[in-house]
Amino acid sequence: MTAYWRFIQQHWPLLGFGFITIFWGNLGQSFFISFFGASIQQSLAISAGDYGLIYALATLTSGLMLMALGGKVDKYPLKNFSSAAALGLMLACSVMWLANNALWLWLGFFLLRLCGQGLLPHVGQTTMARSFDKDRGKAISLSACGVPLGEAILPLIVVALIAWLGWQQSWLWLGLSIPLIYIPLSRKLL
Repeated sequence: MTAYWRFIQQHWPLLGFGFITIFWGNLGQSFFISFFGASIQQSLAISAGDYGLIYALATLTSGLMLMALGGKVDKYPLKNFSSAAALGLMLACSVMWLANNALWLWLGFFLLRLCGQGLLPHVGQTTMARSFDKDRGKAISLSACGVPLGEAILPLIVVALIAWLGWQQSWLWLGLSIPLIYIPLSRKLL
């Protein structure tokens, strides 16, 4: 355990970047999106089957797009690429905020899955893998802790937001967290 603390002390900015990048990626994870399911179905008057189909198609499409975009992390400056992925996630949140039919819902899910579930964690893990040689496993495991921390605290936040503001307004506030917190913090850590 002492080796981990020493490693964190020496490399905390880059490890912090990996951690928060993976943490914000939770906004596109299935566990997170599931908290909105019932509200979305009721608001848009769609069945559970239609909701599932829209979600599945968006996930499949985003997975295919991730294969095309994932390699770009090696071609562009990390600050720019991570900010672009984060802005894509902010756009996804904005689309969800405005979603009023199945097409908008599909687009919102597609962008959430592409930028949140796909690109941001990909950027975090790729950065750890290429930045560390000897302690690569430590770096990846520490940054990956962004997922379980998100699974622990984000449900509390999102349930409170939905109860307070409703599902669509919640997406507005989640989207605002990206330019107000994630992007400035990630750029400072890099």
